[in-house]
Amino acid sequence: MDKPGVLIGEKPVISMDVVDGKIRLTWKTSLLKRTLDHEISKCVGCSLCLPCPWEAITLGPIQETASGRIEGAPLVNVDPDLCTFCGLCDSSCVYGAFDAKYEGEGAVNEFTRISGTHEIDEEKCAPCLLCAKVCPTDSLKVEVKVDHKKVLVTYKDEEHAKGTIKIDEDKCSYCGLCEILCPEAITIFWSDDVKPPDFKPAVGIRVDEDHCDYCGLCQDICPDDAIEVKCTESSAREIKQPTITGKLTHNDETCVKCGLCAIVCPYDALKVEKPFTGEVKIPKLEKCDPTGCNNCFNICPVDAIYPTGTADKIAILDHCVYCGACEHSCPYDVLDVQREGYLLDELEREREWERARKLFFDAVIGKDPPPSGLFEREISVKSVQKLHVKTSSQKDWESEDGERKSAMMSAQRVRELLKKNPRLHLQFERGNTDKVVEQIKNSQEVPQEE
Repeated sequence: MDKPGVLIGEKPVISMDVVDGKIRLTWKTSLLKRTLDHEISKCVGCSLCLPCPWEAITLGPIQETASGRIEGAPLVNVDPDLCTFCGLCDSSCVYGAFDAKYEGEGAVNEFTRISGTHEIDEEKCAPCLLCAKVCPTDSLKVEVKVDHKKVLVTYKDEEHAKGTIKIDEDKCSYCGLCEILCPEAITIFWSDDVKPPDFKPAVGIRVDEDHCDYCGLCQDICPDDAIEVKCTESSAREIKQPTITGKLTHNDETCVKCGLCAIVCPYDALKVEKPFTGEVKIPKLEKCDPTGCNNCFNICPVDAIYPTGTADKIAILDHCVYCGACEHSCPYDVLDVQREGYLLDELEREREWERARKLFFDAVIGKDPPPSGLFEREISVKSVQKLHVKTSSQKDWESEDGERKSAMMSAQRVRELLKKNPRLHLQFERGNTDKVVEQIKNSQEVPQEE
């Protein structure tokens, strides 16, 4: 029985709108609504969604955007007439630029997707400011509290101290703990633009020795062994060791699991597995002009590529996620991004059709799809043997070739035969159906099947 409000033969209504800075594609029927949001600000023009089996996604003006000639244009285009709202682009985009949702009875919104992992070892974490300062996607937030130096150092008489203090800025990671401990004596000049290859979040650090009493607590708290303090003279005093409290929080929705935070962490408190493994090759280095063209540096969402200023011209760092944005932004095909493997955030209970999604993920890393196509499959149909029902007035019999056939006669012909043959009619009335069926079979008046 049809459900109320359901139209037989209903065609879906497909539309495209701009909602809150997102390009929204909608597919709607009376029973189901599918939406696909493409958030332009999160899209980096990589190639993760390009293996779309429906060829609904094409690249936009990536080179023009990377060079600064165009601003705000979509870096990929989605054709609403070709899109099937399958959500594969959502499952492969590590930047969260796509969001596929389904509404309706029995709709499912959980899928296997490509994703790395990010773990924080709270026992090892100080915490400090470093990882939050260098995170290219602002996915880490930290609260740090350190006992103030004035509380930790108590003088019995008049405060008096002499000595020396040195900070080796080549060793210093600018974790920020010394400044929090003693802001009167130590000042860090923070930078708003953290750059590769060293990713130091500050341009320098200064010590005001007029406010330093050479207590040595900054040396004790430094994780990089970058501070050396020598106290040559001081009045009687008591020095307590500082305690560090606070919490590091991680936004999994914006984090792309590049692993830069784990690389710079001086405490080895972070463990990151990237969504892809692979390598970036530079097959046409002779065409690279890092002084006149900055496309790859500008487009990289994790700042993993930079100009070396040497004959090598450019270099790619270990926290590259192999998304392919740099390759597509280069006007001279200098770069070749090769993905070798991927990490999946899988469902606890795998659904059968999730296997097809893994074929798509294989295509994302360059594996050839099956010869028949990405989602095509062969279906063999087996014939179903008819069930013969035996009754008291009908019986199956064997033909000469051993095949079973049923005695198919019209009721009208049977009645005529019984009427013409009183003896046969008498056998039928007495229930001797076997003899009746046998005589009907052999009768020339009823045509037999060949």
